Amino acid sequence: MATDSYIDIPITVDQDTLAQDAYDYLQTVLPGWAPNPGNLEVWLIEAIARLAAVVGTVASAVPKSIFRWFGANLVNVPPVDAAPATTTTTWTVKDTAGYTIPDGTQVAIPDGGDNLIPFQTIGDVIIPPGSSTTTAGEIPIVAINPGANGSGLGGIGTTVQLLETLEFVTGIVQTDVTTGGVDAEDDDAYLDRLRQELQLLTPRPILPAEFAALARTIPGVQRALCIDGYNTADSTTGNPRMVTVVAVDSAGNAVGSAIQTALVAYLETQREVNFVVNTDAPTHTAIDVDYTVNVQAGYDPVAVQANCDQALQDFLDPANWGQPAGGDLPEWVNAPTVRYTDTAFALLRVPGVDHIISLGICVHGGAPGTADVALPGVAPLAQAGTITGATG
Repeated sequence: MATDSYIDIPITVDQDTLAQDAYDYLQTVLPGWAPNPGNLEVWLIEAIARLAAVVGTVASAVPKSIFRWFGANLVNVPPVDAAPATTTTTWTVKDTAGYTIPDGTQVAIPDGGDNLIPFQTIGDVIIPPGSSTTTAGEIPIVAINPGANGSGLGGIGTTVQLLETLEFVTGIVQTDVTTGGVDAEDDDAYLDRLRQELQLLTPRPILPAEFAALARTIPGVQRALCIDGYNTADSTTGNPRMVTVVAVDSAGNAVGSAIQTALVAYLETQREVNFVVNTDAPTHTAIDVDYTVNVQAGYDPVAVQANCDQALQDFLDPANWGQPAGGDLPEWVNAPTVRYTDTAFALLRVPGVDHIISLGICVHGGAPGTADVALPGVAPLAQAGTITGATG
């Protein structure tokens, strides 16, 4: 259900419209009366219309406020507050004299563009005499400003910029990508999520789709796939009363360990007795595409090729892979095959493409061909590898 299908109370909140309604009424009961800007009754109508508009605005906002209170207090589905992203870092100092990295030391990680996202250290960390570096990942850092823009930054070995004057620090590197940053949930998104969870009221998840739906209620989880009967310990299938839930963030990356822990803890409280819940990470497979398309007359071949490249990037984006067409919710249907015909269709939908001259797909580093490509893993996601395009 789209958010625009929720029923709002039809309250008029425009003061000019309210005033005009009053003028129309007076003209109906007093034939020949006309509003004169200098008359007292016109001033009174405009003043009352202004007050009524304020009251109407407050009243029209009440339904969503009621549902936020209802969800948080009566069915234990609180709105998601903004949360900061975190990661861990390793610091190097100029000598082995021994130093302390103070709690709250500010650093920054580039966002891939021209912006620096500020973070700060958590807790004092002592580098003892005799050492010139912390242990790997010893210093956790947290984004100063909560929000999703702090997630997905950097990775192993990414240089972190020091924003304060600590002359003894010579280098800082990340030991993992930043995760956990979440934007505050607006009213419409919360109502969609509340509706989704209320539909489950048992609220005991039984079917795999119900486990996946509950997993999406965990902050930081964008999509989830539930594999019925799969045991992560020995990779066996068909195990009774057991599921494995694979969760990803908005970029299609595996969620961090803290979110996985929260996910299992929540599902454990909702599941039936003696039902085992496992978690696992998705398997990303890069897909190479080699193509040549014929361009329709009147189109710029360079622009058409760029649009074809982008269409293939979007088609193979792990953030969208397995998303049902036309779905209102961020769902994930297991799609273990990159089909040759689907790849061709992604190209043929690009404006200006007349027909495909040649097309080959393969796992990254292989020989492109016309066969479908099977994706490995129990929860596979495609991602774009090398895209080689041409126009003819």
